[in-house]
Amino acid sequence: MKTAERESMSPRERFLTALRGGVADRVPLFEFHFGPPFIKAVLGEPLSFWHNADDSVAVARAVGLDMVWTAPLGFTGFTSVQLHGERYQDEWGTWWGTNANSWPAGWTEGDVVRNRADWEQLRIPDPDLPERMEQPRRAVELAAGELAVIGGVRGPFSAAWMLAGLVNMGMWIYDDPDLLNEILATMARWNTRLGLNLIQAGVDAVIIHDDWGMNKSIFIKPEDWRRFVRPHIAEQITTLAATGKPVLLHSDGNLNAILDDIVALGITALNPLQRSANMDLADVKARYGDRLCLIGNLSTTTTLAHGSVEDVEREVLECLRDAGPGGGYILAPDHSYHSGVPIANIRRALEVGRQYGAYPLDMEAITRRLAELDGTQESRR
Repeated sequence: MKTAERESMSPRERFLTALRGGVADRVPLFEFHFGPPFIKAVLGEPLSFWHNADDSVAVARAVGLDMVWTAPLGFTGFTSVQLHGERYQDEWGTWWGTNANSWPAGWTEGDVVRNRADWEQLRIPDPDLPERMEQPRRAVELAAGELAVIGGVRGPFSAAWMLAGLVNMGMWIYDDPDLLNEILATMARWNTRLGLNLIQAGVDAVIIHDDWGMNKSIFIKPEDWRRFVRPHIAEQITTLAATGKPVLLHSDGNLNAILDDIVALGITALNPLQRSANMDLADVKARYGDRLCLIGNLSTTTTLAHGSVEDVEREVLECLRDAGPGGGYILAPDHSYHSGVPIANIRRALEVGRQYGAYPLDMEAITRRLAELDGTQESRR
């Protein structure tokens, strides 16, 4: 079996090769944020604030990621400090609640925009404030061309519901479609500015975070998504992709009803392919693997959070088997290595990814080890 000692690419080269659909020396490892317990275990102290580039790069290097995620100040929904059981108001006026387990994001408390009058009175923050890019620039500096730097922004749908709420947006589909379109267009343009500024700051790629799905379906009817969301996310992707940088899409949930539409948007990669929401990695690879890179599919809902280290190993091997051949796959959780995931399971996922992910993939070894794990599980019943 080819091992990590024979790796021939830098982490950045490895990540960008797979991102472009190529075969690297090993399947890259991706994560956009770890939970505080894991960060403390790695660094010996808590992360001081969620977008601290020094700590983020240190964690990425310590655990062997091939990239580091960064975001501008004001990435909607994430607080700039650690809060426990406190409320805070973001620059858009939205109040957020938090508790000990909600970091780095909380939940909205009330809607800032409830009608057209609220929208017309809203003060739109300046996306070009210089301080927004301080941490992304620092991440690029610290990565030093060794790690790939991925800059995160919001998409129009997520940014809009954090401001107006899903109930209001659902009503406006029928009662005030013009208002809904105005808000989505504004959010797309605002976050596009952030994305362009990230690219100017030196990131290697931009990932748009725009959650559209639940476990069984998307939040709105597919035809409504095509009417209201698709035009604005398409413009955001097209504008960012015109710079020549890869554009990734992060969208949780069951996206099967709109997968053809998503691929047609021209994204470079899709993340996180939520296993618990019936996102079948092998099927998506077979249908779209020649058109985009796939990132994710390790279940944070079940296996990573509640399984044994053997269960984690099995699922990593399944991902490598189902999406690794031919390249264009990056190993990652189907959400994040959050606070509910045991540290031992995170470490095992990364270890197995490195051990069995070297190219050319040893499919015999992967199949054999899966059979051994299945046999062990059967004997315990």
